[in-house]
Amino acid sequence: METRKLIKSATVLSMDGRIGNQHNFDVLLEGDKILEVARGINEAGAEVIDGTGMIAMPGFIDAHHHMWMGVLRNLGADFLISKQVLDGKQQAALAASFRPEDIYASTLSSAINAIESGITTVLDHANLPSAEHLAANAKALAEAGLRSVLAAPASLGEAELQTLQASLPAERITLALASSEPQDVSTQQLQDEWALARKLGLRISAQVGMGTSPDKDQLAELSKAKLLGADVLFAHGNTLTDRDLSAIKSAGSRVVMTPAAEMMQGYGAPTVQRFLDAGFTPALGVDTEIANRGDMFTQMRSANSMQHAMRFDKKLAGNLFADRMLTTRDVIQFVSVYGAEALGMQASIGTLTPGKQADIILLRQNLINVMPVNDPIGAVAWAMDNSNIDSVLVAGNFLKRDGKLLNHQLSQMQTKVNQARQHVLGAVPA
Repeated sequence: METRKLIKSATVLSMDGRIGNQHNFDVLLEGDKILEVARGINEAGAEVIDGTGMIAMPGFIDAHHHMWMGVLRNLGADFLISKQVLDGKQQAALAASFRPEDIYASTLSSAINAIESGITTVLDHANLPSAEHLAANAKALAEAGLRSVLAAPASLGEAELQTLQASLPAERITLALASSEPQDVSTQQLQDEWALARKLGLRISAQVGMGTSPDKDQLAELSKAKLLGADVLFAHGNTLTDRDLSAIKSAGSRVVMTPAAEMMQGYGAPTVQRFLDAGFTPALGVDTEIANRGDMFTQMRSANSMQHAMRFDKKLAGNLFADRMLTTRDVIQFVSVYGAEALGMQASIGTLTPGKQADIILLRQNLINVMPVNDPIGAVAWAMDNSNIDSVLVAGNFLKRDGKLLNHQLSQMQTKVNQARQHVLGAVPA
């Protein structure tokens, strides 16, 4: 029998409609799976994890992140203004200044930061220039221990993509295609790229509507060419037309928004209400940490605050049929249930359901920033931060426990990221 763990007496936010949200509930794990979610589980021989004063819930899912930009963390708005919008071409130019060892350090720092903040699954859109860079990126993800989708560019070619795919620990990291941006290339190039992805059985991550003109249907040609499908995840979409959104929805494609980064980087107004109006159940992502925190608390609050502000503006303008206001449960679904759906992983993650992977986080309710917890869902969505993350499990293995990061020495990480930053940006500013 595999080792069993029993999370005892927690407030469980299962995100599973059949189980619901329950006080004083237990979660039994066996190996990498959730075995049972119920009250009063007694399992002799299981390792007991005291969940008293904790919220147990599915690990957060970050559905769009450029983790290789980690060493550019906190450069802030001034950098973005000087570089204008960080579109695909500018990102490619920036990536060329990184050595593979810089990519490794940068990605590892982003992944460790994700673990610290309760993220258990990430889609890493690694639009990088060479196989060596991608290998370094993959090495960092594997060492971090996160469940990951590594999206690599078609420019690697079929043989290199297959080599990269074969090198990944398949139980935790899967390969996807980081598409060229539809607004920057021909329909024929996209047809070739996406045909390659589908030949290799890869899902597709595409960035669209990033600070471009909103008066043109960017995806009309893709729709006519029947390229759209349920295997495509579109990120951003700020300046897509209503026809574009309709085409994506009709094809069964998914969407992910990164509201904090989009507002800072000039992509256009975050698309939360337009995605909801079009019938999507959107996921959330970090995008970059250049002027944005690398956690999902920030993304949930940004999405919620933006939608509320837009809704109240309509109401103040006399609109008697103003949009339904997002709830805290809605935004938690964005980073759990809908995040899993966006990555095609809804059968294995996103809810605390028996049979699914044991990707679980424990959050402390006894800290001053949330006590007293009158509404656990509201506390997670509005008040908590990284300090509340007590423990993080991926596939039943602890990556963080009792508030302490496992498996990684931050002092060693600091040396690596400082060396990478020095190479990419030059000497440390005075």
